[in-house]
This record gives sequence, C-alpha cells and structure tokens, in this order.
Amino acid sequence: MIRDIQKIRDDIIEKKSIVGKLFYTDPDIIEVLDNSKVDPTCPDEAMYECIYPFIRIPGTQDESKSYICYTLDDNSVGTVNKSMKTQFLKVVIFVHQDIVDTKRGMNRHDLLGYLIKDVLNQSNALGMQLNCIFDREGSTDTNYATRTLQFEMTTPGSMKPFQTNSYERKSIADRQDRVLQRETVGDV
Repeated sequence: MIRDIQKIRDDIIEKKSIVGKLFYTDPDIIEVLDNSKVDPTCPDEAMYECIYPFIRIPGTQDESKSYICYTLDDNSVGTVNKSMKTQFLKVVIFVHQDIVDTKRGMNRHDLLGYLIKDVLNQSNALGMQLNCIFDREGSTDTNYATRTLQFEMTTPGSMKPFQTNSYERKSIADRQDRVLQRETVGDV
C-alpha cells in the first residue's frame, strides 16, 4: 500500500473509535448487554463481540444475544458556512426476544437506549455537541427487538486549502509545473 496507514487522519475513523470506547468503558452498558463472553474487567473484548462499528444484522444463531451497532455519516457541506458539515451518528440496538426482559421492570433495548443517550446526548464527546434527533423502537423479524437512535452534530469540514487532493504534497501555488510562463511583449 502506498499510503502510510498509521498517518491517516480521517474524522469518521477517529470518531467511530471514540464511540466504541465510550460504549465499552461504560460498566452499565456492558452489564446490560449481558454477554457472557465479555469479561467486565476487560470490557474492550466487547468490540466485535457485541459492539460493532457498523450495522450488523444478527442472523440465525444458537444463543440469544444483544448488540449495539453504530455508523457515522457525513451529510453535505453546510449551505451557509461551507467550512462546516453535518454528521449523523446512528446507533441500532438489537436484542433477542429471549433476553428482552431485564428483571428491572424495563426492556433491555429501551434500557440500552437510555444509557446510550445518557452518554452521548448533549455531550461534546466527539468534539462538537451531539443532539439526539431520532429515537424509535422497532423489530427486524420475529426474533429481535430494536431501538434506533440518531444523533446530529455540526463539525468542521475537511477543507484543505491550496490542495487538489490529500496526496499532493505542495500547494498549487508552489508547484513548478503550474507556474505561468510570462512572455515579454515588445512595444506595440
């Protein structure tokens, strides 16, 4: 690969990593996910076990589980201020019907939704204030109850002045092949 992957600076990749860490470092979220494969003393094991940085639709399985999946998407650049953009964080909670009841008087997907809103809503966890704009219950089929949350934030865009792309190391103004060659015009 010609790009140095260790030096990639992409706000979506960085923010998705932060969101995952916010979820797996919250002991209440880990407890309510109720996954026997995740050791509460090593909560980072929850990543790709029951917390996914993409939307994963659970398939047929032997054991009943609950999942938190999330995506982060850019919307178009702002119409008033072109250097700002809107991003949407979508969180989808899947809970198998066999473990919906938490014995706490509320459904697991609703409790996880509350905990996630408690962590993210009105916070600056991703650098700018997140606002919950969508909270809806649903189902995928006869086996899974869901809760979908969507958060919105306005954040600086990735504008890089004087570059045509991120791999061009010099600005257009500094490139020798772009300098206009001026001719001296004689007296008319």
